[in-house]
Amino acid sequence: MAKLCSKFILRNMKSSNYKHIKTTRLTFEMATICLNFSYDQMKERSPTKNQLQLYRYGFLGFNSDYKPGFRIKKEIANRGKTITVRNYTVQQLFAIAYGAGTPINHEQVIIDVMNPEKLQQIRCYKLFVPQQQIDNFYTIIQQNLHMEFGDYKITIDYRGKENYMIIKDTDD
Repeated sequence: MAKLCSKFILRNMKSSNYKHIKTTRLTFEMATICLNFSYDQMKERSPTKNQLQLYRYGFLGFNSDYKPGFRIKKEIANRGKTITVRNYTVQQLFAIAYGAGTPINHEQVIIDVMNPEKLQQIRCYKLFVPQQQIDNFYTIIQQNLHMEFGDYKITIDYRGKENYMIIKDTDD
């Protein structure tokens, strides 16, 4: 199983260079299986039980069965925290992440990119963070977004009493 996971991950890394991965359900499920397998192996080697817990996340494209929206849910029995975002644009995903759960208003977003239509792609996103990592919840979302959409650099500019999110190409 370890060899299968390694081959799967290396094949996807080489063929896509991380930028143009087209996530399919099979790819997502295989990555999840590999992540769970790696977690189980690392957990077995961990001297303290339950010390090691990984967060899980995934991106999918537009799904006509979903109405646009997002929900942040604290898990029962202090197990962790989950965010589920359905049919939001890439720009809206960044607004949630950098607004720490309260999306930055679209009027407070400055877009300075070569292809702004790419920011209007509709995506779904889900993240589960274990209890030990809840303090880093929005930082983890930001990191996930930067891995998936590495063409953009996001900064927050405080002007007066308002926060402005500035989206630029990483080439600038």
